[in-house]
Amino acid sequence: MQQPASHGPPPSVISVAVVQFLGSLPLLYFCGINLWGAAFITHEVARSPLLLAVLGLPFLFGVIAVVTSVGLLRLTEWARRATLCLASLPICSCALFLILHHPQPYDILRPIGEILMGILAAISIWWWALFTRNSVRSQFRRN
Repeated sequence: MQQPASHGPPPSVISVAVVQFLGSLPLLYFCGINLWGAAFITHEVARSPLLLAVLGLPFLFGVIAVVTSVGLLRLTEWARRATLCLASLPICSCALFLILHHPQPYDILRPIGEILMGILAAISIWWWALFTRNSVRSQFRRN
């Protein structure tokens, strides 16, 4: 007996979309507020253009994550691929930080980076395992 075709995304895709959306909100808030202050209130961006990259890139990735989470709920192929990229980029940047950062005595950034790397690795593996399964890929290609 065949099961009827399901309409809408499966619960696993919905959970990824919710995690992606809710996870990007604090990033958008923190980077957005600081970017606004640095660019328009204190004008620090004019003196330090690196500040634009430090605050602007995470803000941009947060906006992409919000848009992608909506695309996941609509089962669009570009959103599946963008989610795989969003799962990989934070891992790469965290690994790069851990490689390049030279810890000082009483430096708290190294343990925070290691903990963050563990959390990001678990989420990344979950997303890659989910979005590369044939059953999930076929649902995104159908639409």
